[in-house]
Amino acid sequence: MPPAGPTDLLRITGLAKRFRGGGGISNVTFCVPAGAVTGFIGVNGAGKSTTLRCALGLLKPDAGEIRLFGRPFSLAARRRIGFLPEERGLFPHERARDAIAFHGRLKGMGRYAAFAAADRLLDRAGLGARKQDRIAVLSKGNAQRVQVLAAMVHDPELLLLDEPLSGLDLIAQSELLSLLAEFRGRGGGILFSTHSMSAAETICDRVVMLSAGHTIFEGAVPDASALAPHGAIVVTADAEGLGAAGAMLGGHIVPVAGAMGEAARWCVVLPRHITHPVLIRVLAERGVPILAFEPIKAGLEGAFWHLAQHQPLESRAA
Repeated sequence: MPPAGPTDLLRITGLAKRFRGGGGISNVTFCVPAGAVTGFIGVNGAGKSTTLRCALGLLKPDAGEIRLFGRPFSLAARRRIGFLPEERGLFPHERARDAIAFHGRLKGMGRYAAFAAADRLLDRAGLGARKQDRIAVLSKGNAQRVQVLAAMVHDPELLLLDEPLSGLDLIAQSELLSLLAEFRGRGGGILFSTHSMSAAETICDRVVMLSAGHTIFEGAVPDASALAPHGAIVVTADAEGLGAAGAMLGGHIVPVAGAMGEAARWCVVLPRHITHPVLIRVLAERGVPILAFEPIKAGLEGAFWHLAQHQPLESRAA
């Protein structure tokens, strides 16, 4: 991880939080700089939501350090953060304008300022005509947009967003991303938690990858994408034949979680100059049965699975 700088709005080092019965995080380290969108990606259960709750003081970590705006965590610092939780929390009977203003008041805004900010944000998000509608009558996408605006109403310096694009159609996504781009342009920092690798590639400047409660990568999106291996995911019951075919082409095989009956999933890593049709032909010539064949996607998705499979065994078992 890069050395701490004056633009780090959030910095987490060696964070750990385990739960009775299993789960949690064991070694999470990353930073969120000002003026950038940092993607926070990992599969369900990787520890993203636990990390966010620790960063906000909603959970007490077992170990590690959290620094907000260059200082140890404090309630005063938390007021400078806007948070969109994974579990949405708007009351169905509330009107959109009132819901946003209420969150502003919770952050210390005066009544007039909170309602003025709510009106401005609703107009900017294309929901000015719906400001008096109750949450219950809004579409899922519009209710989601209101929830995001509630996180932004007090003009925070840092946004922690857990799956902010969930439930939004393409037009609503575009409007929301435009709003976030303006926030970033003013020097705000965004931690953008998502399951979608493609969304992270499109939206983010930087990316933090989490697997089994550990940080497995932090850096620029192009640097992460460059780590994606070349090859394919193959499902077969003939691991020996698959391994021999891979070795003949100058590659190797790595087991991947998941199976189909007696068949197992394997990542066949190949030299860059070996094409997928060449691998298929060699497998056919050797009589290796193929139940599924999927080229590894270049970019964050391929890089993520490659890094997750190659993290230390003690990390995977944590």
